Amino acid sequence: MTERFSNQAVTTLSAAITTPTATSCTVTDATAFPTSGNFRIKIDGELLLVTGVAGTTFTVMRGIEGTTASTHANGASVIHLLTKGSLEARVANRFISDLYANRPSAGVKGRLFIPTDGIYLEYDDGAAWHKYGPCQRLKAPPQTGWTWFNQGNATVTYNGSVLILSDPDQDTNSPQVRGIMRPLSAGKTILTTAFVMSGISSADFFGGICIHGGGGEANELTLWGLRMTSGSAYPYLHFVPYTSPTAAGSAPSFDGRNLWPQRFFWFRFVLDGDYKRYYFSNDGLHWIQWYSVSTYTDHYPMQYGIALDRYNNSTAVSLALVHWEES
Repeated sequence: MTERFSNQAVTTLSAAITTPTATSCTVTDATAFPTSGNFRIKIDGELLLVTGVAGTTFTVMRGIEGTTASTHANGASVIHLLTKGSLEARVANRFISDLYANRPSAGVKGRLFIPTDGIYLEYDDGAAWHKYGPCQRLKAPPQTGWTWFNQGNATVTYNGSVLILSDPDQDTNSPQVRGIMRPLSAGKTILTTAFVMSGISSADFFGGICIHGGGGEANELTLWGLRMTSGSAYPYLHFVPYTSPTAAGSAPSFDGRNLWPQRFFWFRFVLDGDYKRYYFSNDGLHWIQWYSVSTYTDHYPMQYGIALDRYNNSTAVSLALVHWEES
C-alpha cells in the first residue's frame, strides 16, 4: 500500500480509546490528514498505522514499530508524523519487483517496477507506465573456490561483481583451452550463467561455459559458447568436446547458427533425472534446448566454469562472467 503524507496534521481524540485492541478511533477534525491510508499517527507514546479514513473515523493498526498499544483518554493529541517505518515504506513503494501480471495501475509519479518474469524496467509518470531497458537480474559469480586448468599466462580478475578471464598470448598450439572450474554446491541440479565476450574481431576464437565430466569419460571436457571466425559476420553457437585442453574430440560439433550482436549470452545446464540437458538464450528468460544426453551415456559432470580457446588468434581476448546461479 502507498504511504501517504500531509503537513501540519494535528487534532485530538473525540472519544477515548478504551482498549488496546480497538481497531478504530474517532478524531475531532480530520481535514488536515491524508484522505485515505496508509499514514502514521502518534497518540501519547503509541504509534498507529491508519489504513482507512471515513470522515473523522480512522481504521488503525495498533502498537506499530515497537511501541505498545494502550488506552488513550478523550482529548488526547493525535499527531501525523514521519517515522522510520514510513520512510522505509516510501522507499519500498517506489521500487516494486513482482510478476508482470501483478504490476499495479499507474498513478504514483516516480515509481519503478521491475518484473521478475520480464526484461523491461518501467517508470510511472503518474498517469502511465513507460518501459526502459532491456535489463536482466544478475547474480554475481563467486570469487573463491575456482581451480585453474592449463592456465599458461591467462589471468582472472574480479571487477565490479564480474569475473573476467583473459588470455593475452598468441597460442602456438590449436586447440589451447584455458579456464577455471568449480563444483556445484551440494544438492544443486541447475546452473544458469551469462557471459559477454571482449576482443571480438575478424580473428578466430571460441569462449564460453566449460563442463568437466571426470572419471573415464571419453571426452572429459566440453566447451559451450560462441565462436568467431574470419569468415563470419557474427559469432555463432559452438560446442566442442576435448580429450585434453590441447586436443579436441574426434567429432566436434559446429552448430552454425549465427547470433545477432548481443550484450549477454546465456547458458543453462540441467541435471534432469536420467538426462543432462543444455540450453541457450539471448535474454535469460526464453530458453532453447541445445543438446540432451542420457546420464548413462555420459558420466556425471563434476566441475563447471569458463574457458577460452584462441585458435592461434593474435588478438588478446577476454570473457566476462556476469551471472552465475545454482538452483
